[in-house]
Amino acid sequence: MVNIRLAAISDSDQINSLSVHLGYEQLSDSKAQERLGELLNSKNDSVYVAEDNGGLVGWIHCFKALRLASDSFFEIGGMVVNPSNRRRGFGKKMVRYALNENPGNWRVRCNSKRDETHQFYERIGFTNSKTQYVFENRL
Repeated sequence: MVNIRLAAISDSDQINSLSVHLGYEQLSDSKAQERLGELLNSKNDSVYVAEDNGGLVGWIHCFKALRLASDSFFEIGGMVVNPSNRRRGFGKKMVRYALNENPGNWRVRCNSKRDETHQFYERIGFTNSKTQYVFENRL
């Protein structure tokens, strides 16, 4: 039976291992703990994990996005489900849990190449509201 809960710092190794499945960089143990610790200590961020049979099968990071000229909203900053556990409802359960814990307006941004992810979010009630470009400046 799946259990969704707030992440703990002791989950950092498993979260780090799961993250690689979506193309995120494998971090050192200390860097993984540091990043998770910052999110766990933040007033605007939440990290939830899905457990099944004693191990983590997924994680979701969400945050409250504060805006100056428009209403605030919650956003999914990232979500990963182990490929061997996909299509079993874990992603949907994590999203529903996050939405229930943080009532309000929600958004999620997806890479334009991830068609399967777009379909997932549409199936669970999200609608595509716009297409945008992301610009970076790395100093």
